[in-house]
Amino acid sequence: MITHISPLGSMDMLSQLEVDMLKRTASSDLYQLFRNCSLAVLNSGSLTDNSKELLSRFENFDINVLRRERGVKLELINPPEEAFVDGRIIRALQANLFAVLRDILFVYGQIHNTVRFPNLNLDNSVHITNLVFSILRNARALHVGEAPNMVVCWGGHSINENEYLYARRVGNQLGLRELNICTGCGPGAMEAPMKGAAVGHAQQRYKDSRFIGMTEPSIIAAEPPNPLVNELIIMP
Repeated sequence: MITHISPLGSMDMLSQLEVDMLKRTASSDLYQLFRNCSLAVLNSGSLTDNSKELLSRFENFDINVLRRERGVKLELINPPEEAFVDGRIIRALQANLFAVLRDILFVYGQIHNTVRFPNLNLDNSVHITNLVFSILRNARALHVGEAPNMVVCWGGHSINENEYLYARRVGNQLGLRELNICTGCGPGAMEAPMKGAAVGHAQQRYKDSRFIGMTEPSIIAAEPPNPLVNELIIMP
């Protein structure tokens, strides 16, 4: 199976120079990391923390960055069938795929762009803060003119049922107060608050739900995002 995916949520308008940079980065040593993180996104909701198992199941999977008139699109080769409904990719996965493209390839290219980040020193705390701000702004995670309503819930994936239910109840109370959730994007204590908040938002008819999954490459490659994540951010 070969399918082409257009941008949704991120990377929907790029200059030709930015496309050239993406194409170069996609064919660099970062390709394998980009492929593995993309595969993890396509397996969102999968209950596994074993990257070898995931990669061995889909060893024929490949992903290519293709040029188009106003930017890029992705070519998926032998993707997981569960990522599609009636032949069309699930929209949340489509958006998260381009988040991977943005944070693995585009951000890397920008970091190594001496014009955008002249004299960048990753041992300097001021430079690191500036870089983190740039990554979050590029991901459209920072909203101006809104009252702060993002609650960070942190915890691991290996929790028992009672802990899961407790975290979900906490999330429900947050959702009833129209608060959004940020977690590490995986299962367990990272999924439960989002699930509870989703119910709370539905009860309040709250339409602006934000479930931010913040992770890093080696984690997401082994631990696919939970299916509630609608804003994926992969930090370096």
